[in-house]
Amino acid sequence: MDAVAENRRTVTTARGDNMSDAEFNIIDEKIGLFGGTLLLVGNVIAMTAFLLPAHLIADDGLGPEVAIAMLLVILPVTFSILSTLQIGGAMPAAGGSYVYGSRLISPFFGFLLPWIVVPSIWLGQLYLAFGFAEFMRFFPTFDWIPMWALMYAVMIPFIVLNVLGIRIVTQVQIVLVSIIIGGMLLFIVPGSFHIDTANYSGMFQSGTGAFFLAIVSLSIAMHGFNLATDLGEELEDPVKNIPRVLGLSAVISIGLMVLLVVVAVGVVPLEFYVENRDAGVAYAAFEFLPSAGAYLVAAAAVVGAFTSLNTLYTAYSRQLMRAARDEAIPLYFAKLHPEYQTPYRAILLLAVPALIMVPPISQTTPVLMAAVLSITSMIGAVVSAVALWNLPKRFERRYEYSIYKLPKPFLKFVAVASATVSLVFLAGVSLSIGWVLAIIFGWIVLAYPAYRYRVRSLREKKDVDLRKRMKSLHDYEEERAESGSRAGRSEADETETDSDTDAETDATGTSPANED
Repeated sequence: MDAVAENRRTVTTARGDNMSDAEFNIIDEKIGLFGGTLLLVGNVIAMTAFLLPAHLIADDGLGPEVAIAMLLVILPVTFSILSTLQIGGAMPAAGGSYVYGSRLISPFFGFLLPWIVVPSIWLGQLYLAFGFAEFMRFFPTFDWIPMWALMYAVMIPFIVLNVLGIRIVTQVQIVLVSIIIGGMLLFIVPGSFHIDTANYSGMFQSGTGAFFLAIVSLSIAMHGFNLATDLGEELEDPVKNIPRVLGLSAVISIGLMVLLVVVAVGVVPLEFYVENRDAGVAYAAFEFLPSAGAYLVAAAAVVGAFTSLNTLYTAYSRQLMRAARDEAIPLYFAKLHPEYQTPYRAILLLAVPALIMVPPISQTTPVLMAAVLSITSMIGAVVSAVALWNLPKRFERRYEYSIYKLPKPFLKFVAVASATVSLVFLAGVSLSIGWVLAIIFGWIVLAYPAYRYRVRSLREKKDVDLRKRMKSLHDYEEERAESGSRAGRSEADETETDSDTDAETDATGTSPANED
């Protein structure tokens, strides 16, 4: 009955209690394939390829294996994209990562994602703002301004921008991504003719732990691809456009990042980055470009901070908004701005604490910030792998009629491989920063009593069964997913489904034993 139970379409079942969808508003502004691709490209490229190689070499003693680490990042990113394509194509919803954890595994895993996301996104903003400030100080006009002041100067405008709405975010992104791609190509193309292969010698002398730290830090790009499913309802025809946006953005962004790092390591000896740690890639550009070209490369790095901050609030505020619709977190954060139709309260929850943390963070290293962000991404990848494995069983019709469908044997391979790669990388990075992993897992452990308290509190104060609510899609999400079903489905099949669903008590086909 699992295949038919999840097709229940009534508001009562989709909500799981007496709260109707009318108690929150659905975002009605839409962005197309082109705009969605640009949002993802800008979100993925970020500061990482510009900022981290020099710091990994100078601060952590790595060698040319930084280039190999960047190549290996393709592994978790590829599995992440395949997983997102399959689940997102079958169940398009705003705040997709939250929805998939709660609906495809258990309500607790849905609760866990915002629990991890909020502090990690505070850190993500600070990481991007740090990179922005470092490259801004590369320009003589700004080298006298304190790091903290420059960090505020980039964070505050983009908070305001995201409150104003998704269309403005997309329009700004078109200009910004064009600058990034131009600056990267300006470094990559002429730089490839100045590579000295001797600069790639002396691989793997810094130890296993440091190498895994490089992989994990550089794999921060995994954060970026979740944006496609987190936008969900804001994409035009999301069932079709989620796969297209992911595929196009992956080819563009990952290809450019890998090439940039490979060229950056090859054009100068390692000692160069020890002496020029801050804005190292921009200083390396002076070796084969005129001054104006080097400054354009630095400008592309600065814009990389713009584009990622521009979409960071967009993506993760939608996760919080969707969790608030279920009341996994307070319903207060689901409210949209009456004029701009943005989840402004969720945006402010992500933004304000990060602003308070700017002064102390401005004195630290970006490698540690990137590593923490990537660790949380890899934990999320393990959760997504389990969700992917469960998709054909829990939501069989969603899987069968998804516009993008992995064959079941390949789906299981992707799920196992994704979880395995992430766990191996987490084990490897523990050799270098095991204390960070301990803190993160300690925070995860604290999530369970918080979840149990939330379940009990809602039941006692509002007579709401949170676990039941978090196990089924809202009615408007059911309709959207159903609209992506293949046209060849027979009327008889639908009639059978309608009759069978009345006999079911669980919209996901899960047993009570799996509720927690």
